[in-house]
Amino acid sequence: MSEDRVARVYAEALFSEARKMGQAEELGEKLLFLQKRMEEDAELQKVLRHELISPQDKEKALQSLLPRLLSREKDDFITAIVPEYQRLLDQEKDVEPIEVTLASALTPALEAELKKRLAQVVGKGVRLETKVDPEILGGMVLRWEDRVIDASVKKKLELIGDHLKTV
Repeated sequence: MSEDRVARVYAEALFSEARKMGQAEELGEKLLFLQKRMEEDAELQKVLRHELISPQDKEKALQSLLPRLLSREKDDFITAIVPEYQRLLDQEKDVEPIEVTLASALTPALEAELKKRLAQVVGKGVRLETKVDPEILGGMVLRWEDRVIDASVKKKLELIGDHLKTV
């Protein structure tokens, strides 16, 4: 069974149990925090990915670490579960995730307005995943389901350049 498929099964089981306890959203937030913490902690990654450390020792390390991480607000497998869990949570709340790439960060007011307008287009709630990429120069790139809308200044300049080459 592929790692993605295993992660999906575990995420569905976690989501089901968390929903029964009325804590689906809270667990989702904690899993996102855990994923971020694990991505930032190079020493933890080294321990969890080390081939000579037994699974039992890795489990002991995680058991001592997880309560501390989760109370403050296993390797790649945990990070594979998080997106699957978030997908289930979005389905439950009838929310559509939309990735927005911008040249600079949005103000909270602009982010709220963008979220509102995208919700009107999509016809349901929206969860924005914002990324900052100064190379797009301005505008934005939206990724939603299998669609990409590139309204960046960089793309417009490329199109103008391509048009000038053909003239």
